[in-house]
Amino acid sequence: MSQRTSYYAGMRTPAATVTFRAALLLSALFTAAAAAGIVFLVGRPDGLSQLRALVTNRWWFQYLDVDPGPALGAVWRVAAAAVAACIGIGASLQAYALFRKGGSPLLPFVILFLLVLSLECLRAGTALLFAEDSSIAAAIVLTRVMYWGRFVGLLSLLVAGLYCVDMKYRKFGVLCGVVFLVSFAMAAYIPIDRTVFLAQLTWKLGDEQGVWFVNFMIGLLVLATTAAAAVSRRDRRFLLLALGMAALLASREILFFAVNPWVLVGGLACLAAGAAVCLRTLSVLYRKAGEES
Repeated sequence: MSQRTSYYAGMRTPAATVTFRAALLLSALFTAAAAAGIVFLVGRPDGLSQLRALVTNRWWFQYLDVDPGPALGAVWRVAAAAVAACIGIGASLQAYALFRKGGSPLLPFVILFLLVLSLECLRAGTALLFAEDSSIAAAIVLTRVMYWGRFVGLLSLLVAGLYCVDMKYRKFGVLCGVVFLVSFAMAAYIPIDRTVFLAQLTWKLGDEQGVWFVNFMIGLLVLATTAAAAVSRRDRRFLLLALGMAALLASREILFFAVNPWVLVGGLACLAAGAAVCLRTLSVLYRKAGEES
């Protein structure tokens, strides 16, 4: 156990601190950009009216017309993304504090999941481009970046789940690079329908079933690996951690697809609860490990 503790101490380096602060700064900038986008949309009623009555995708394959009454629907979507980013930033600060104290190797990947939530703020950019009848190509690039962030977050939770069952590989930089590259390949090659802009403020995918299947299977693997640690490590607290992971996965789906303000509030509450359960459980688990060492 002392060798593990020594290794974790070695990971808390100035380079790790600089990387975390840079990622934190980028997340804050995306959040600020979303806030600026909200101000711009509210100040341009003509542009905002272009975002009314867009068709909404209800959790894959089912499309419904949105009630054209609430002209501020796009504002709610961007605001929910900004609030989710703020929750992610706050939770990542707590996770980094845990990492500096005791050091679980899965914490950097939980932090990565939390920080890439800020990429959802790019909905402000797609909304502005569509409302102003600007470049479709640029809006599609932003949509792909959002999907890249979603894949990064999903694969990060999978790596965290693998560490729960005591994965031995410890080169964080290599793992992060693999996660980024695989996510980039997935996001870059998703076909996108350039003719349908959704109420979620993203462009419609051309292969929804394929993307849904990938998301579903990776999500199952996240929960399976985290729950399996309860057996392999003989500690039921990992079941609670799996519950927190499930809340994180559910929240990102709600926040990505919902358009109703009340449902979005529920998604934000689910995100905050999932982050709190995961961080609280990890602090107990690895404090216990430190005492045993």
